[in-house]
Amino acid sequence: MKAKSLIPSILIVLCSLCSAAGLAQKHLDSLVDVTTNKVFEDPEAAIRIGEDVLTKATKPKTKTYALMLISNAYLSKRENTKSLEYALKTRQYLDKISSEKTRINVLNTIGMQYQQLGIYDKAIDYLDEALQRSKKITDPEKLPSLLGFNYTIRGFIYREQMSCQIALNYFNKAIFHFKKISADNSMTANLSTLCYNKGNCFLQISQIDSARVNFKKSIAYAQSIGANSLYAFAKKGLSEVYTVEGNYNQAITALEEAEKASQQVGDLILNQGIYKNFSDNYLALNNHDLYKIYFDKYKNVQKQIHIKEEKTINNSIKDTIEENQLHTEKTLLKLQTVQWILLGLIIALFVILTILTLKNHKKLKKAQAKLESLTQ
Repeated sequence: MKAKSLIPSILIVLCSLCSAAGLAQKHLDSLVDVTTNKVFEDPEAAIRIGEDVLTKATKPKTKTYALMLISNAYLSKRENTKSLEYALKTRQYLDKISSEKTRINVLNTIGMQYQQLGIYDKAIDYLDEALQRSKKITDPEKLPSLLGFNYTIRGFIYREQMSCQIALNYFNKAIFHFKKISADNSMTANLSTLCYNKGNCFLQISQIDSARVNFKKSIAYAQSIGANSLYAFAKKGLSEVYTVEGNYNQAITALEEAEKASQQVGDLILNQGIYKNFSDNYLALNNHDLYKIYFDKYKNVQKQIHIKEEKTINNSIKDTIEENQLHTEKTLLKLQTVQWILLGLIIALFVILTILTLKNHKKLKKAQAKLESLTQ
């Protein structure tokens, strides 16, 4: 009787443990979702939470999203070396994930990292694979974020490789897809980023009014989610519109607002642009003292960026070499296996032929002996 009552008790405990594990897993998943929306606001917190989730998670899918969260947080800090490091770690889980959407997210993320490094061929390879896999997605609600992200990165690449006209086409495609998604901080941040980049493209092709419109849209999107880095970038972009128009004091006012917001961010690329624009505008106003102060700041930040980029590229080359070595080792292992199989087949064939030859030899001897007995 005691034994019988013990079994249900054990089952209840096991079910409770499974339920607790499931709830814990759901909590980790929701934690990643919530934190993703705060990557631009507080990347340090996003990294801490991502590392915590990575340690506690048991499912490959959750670990993958934790790695992408950390990667994006480092990217927002312009720490491309660390960002790429965590993005590449996601590949170990690709074959263990059943969700096609997650696989596509991983491929898009790695493609973005290579785009950041200027390794465009590698970036396009990952983006093409992601786009190909997106054809397998049957749920229309899952597609907008995947396609929006893919087209955004392509726009960045084609702007550098081809022209702003081609890039603008991809930026518009991305905006079209992102606007299909219910508003949340990450989508709003994407729209701010896209409008900022459209503004830059319009500046480059001297469509000043279109540039102004897009920079102001970018500012509005950034303000709505309290994204200081996006706000500062957009303000810097708007200052360039004022500079082109000869409104140097107005440009400086916009830059002061950008500089104030950037102090909470610590983005070297952003600071470089702000200091360069300050120096250009002060030079235009013949204020040589302030021109020199900001030009020196600009050159100092430029050196820091160069050192970081050099380190990142060296690490990327190292990762590529290691990846190629691993691929070569796997290929050699497969060839070695095939060689052993062939050798086994040859030995087996040799043994069979030897046995058949011996049998035939015995039969021949018997036939000869019989023939000799008949002729005697």
